[in-house]
Amino acid sequence: MLDSEVSEEDLLRVPRLASDCDPVSLELSPAEGFLLSRIDGQTSWKLLREIGAQTPSEVDQCIEEWLMLGVIDIDGRPPWVKRREGAIPETAKPKTAMALETIDESLIDSSLDMKEEIQREMLEFELRLEENCFDLFGVNTSASAAEIKRAYFKLSKRFHPDRYFRKNIGPYGDRLHRIFKRVSEAYKLLSDPASRKEIENSVLREVRTGTQSQTATPSSQRNSEPKAPLTPIERLRQRMPFRVPEEVRDRKSAKGNEFFCAAQLSTKTGRHAEAAANMRLAVAFDPFNREYKRVLSGMQSEIASENIETMLQAGMEKLSASEISDTKRQTDELLLYRPNDADALNLAARVYVELEDAERAHEYCARTLELESDNAVYHVTMAMVHKVRGNKGHAVAELNQALALNSRNQEAHEMLEALKIKPRRSSANGG
Repeated sequence: MLDSEVSEEDLLRVPRLASDCDPVSLELSPAEGFLLSRIDGQTSWKLLREIGAQTPSEVDQCIEEWLMLGVIDIDGRPPWVKRREGAIPETAKPKTAMALETIDESLIDSSLDMKEEIQREMLEFELRLEENCFDLFGVNTSASAAEIKRAYFKLSKRFHPDRYFRKNIGPYGDRLHRIFKRVSEAYKLLSDPASRKEIENSVLREVRTGTQSQTATPSSQRNSEPKAPLTPIERLRQRMPFRVPEEVRDRKSAKGNEFFCAAQLSTKTGRHAEAAANMRLAVAFDPFNREYKRVLSGMQSEIASENIETMLQAGMEKLSASEISDTKRQTDELLLYRPNDADALNLAARVYVELEDAERAHEYCARTLELESDNAVYHVTMAMVHKVRGNKGHAVAELNQALALNSRNQEAHEMLEALKIKPRRSSANGG
């Protein structure tokens, strides 16, 4: 927990994985990994407390930390940020660390997908990595656990590698990982009472002997700090896989079966949305039941597909910003369940054509044609992509290919008419 209990209002909100987060890159304990796998954009914070195989306070702490790190979000931002605005102080700058040692300006590269001021900030912070943990965080040795946590959140959010996922940042990728690793190690050391006491004593000895450096702490001094504890992954390798206690597992399994039965009843009576909601709860309570996941996958993909088609027929230009955001979410959800399904990929491509995101539409459409190149509809979609890109010639070529496969494809004829191009006659189909 940070400083206060979670409000009932926040407990009813639904966390989801941040769009630019790569969960595989996170260092998690087995219990944390289990909890993160339950965050699906459908399950409320309150329900996560029940199914997380941890105490409610442990679940709250994980969720709050992930929100601050940007691993997950709720409505695009942590729920308490607005009312706690200004509560997290800026991390103090090193006293005179830059007085004797400055960064190499030639390392600044304007061609990278990273602002020059951020590159400069990163280079400056990299020079401080040898400082003791307190100076690194910009706090006093008397700082409370809450102050240290806030300073850590500030730094880890600023230098988290996931901020630049799939971006060209050149050599700064290695720097980010090095900085983030050092910040994480420092937080682990200061979070452990024993190692924190040793670091405090080390700093005190430096002050008493007048050897405390105004620049970066020499590596020989840093070696006096205790070794960082094992990472969660290293600890995991040294013990048996995490197991939910048997009595807890049985209780959750029984609850999952109740929701599964309720989902079957809802399906029989045609209440598909209600059935899917019950199946999500069944999976939440019994995540290792493959049958539940299989049934939910089918339900979710069908509902998402129907909703997307409805949106496309209505016209994306008529949708509000929130409706467009929801359509994107459902498109991602559809591909999550049917990643190698040509129809699903084609539907996703058409969504992004409507949103005029040609690059993403082309990515999905190219994959569609890799899976099934002899479908006229998919070539029409690729023609739409080329039209958005302004490549009229390529669009015409795709439309002619569509008509070669199916001369009666009305959509291809209409697009060619709109482009003021007559379709070539095809001897193969008489058209």
